[in-house]
Amino acid sequence: MTSLNKSEIQQLTQKLKMGDLSAFNTLFYFFEPKVFAYSMKLTHNVEESKEAVQEVFLKIWERREWIDPDCNFDSFLFTIAKNLIYNRAKHQAYVFAYKKYLTLYSTQTENFTENTVDFNELDSLIQTACRRLPPVRREIFRLSRIEGLSNGEIAEKLNTSTSNVKNHIYKAILFIKDQIRLNEVISLVLPFLI
Repeated sequence: MTSLNKSEIQQLTQKLKMGDLSAFNTLFYFFEPKVFAYSMKLTHNVEESKEAVQEVFLKIWERREWIDPDCNFDSFLFTIAKNLIYNRAKHQAYVFAYKKYLTLYSTQTENFTENTVDFNELDSLIQTACRRLPPVRREIFRLSRIEGLSNGEIAEKLNTSTSNVKNHIYKAILFIKDQIRLNEVISLVLPFLI
């Protein structure tokens, strides 16, 4: 594909919005090299860049109904790519920092197994608490904390306001904290009841 002008891109995005797979393919083959080059600048890694390209276009297809044909499609793609890459990097940094913390902490206390059990127990508590959330709140929490979407992206995806998204996240966090505290109290009291 040599080039597409702004008018052709608008026409293709309008067709894409209606679910036209041929328009999607044309946009993919035109923009894929640009998104890949942009991703390479951010990641300096061929495999991560290839994955980013695939995820960007998967998100485009999944959210095609909300695409505005009048918006700058290049900018839209690059924003999605940047957010995906930054969210992935942020997640990798958290995982790395936690593993480093566990390694450092376990060498100091020699309780790696206990820490792992505690972590798994806490993770299980959080998962259980999440399952108890109302369906909409659970979905918003999942999109925010697990998929790493911004409040604006969640609001757009679920066709609601960002203040509603913030409210649901706040209430979900409060509920999860309460469930963890409740479990701690039960753990402290249970030995005395037996």
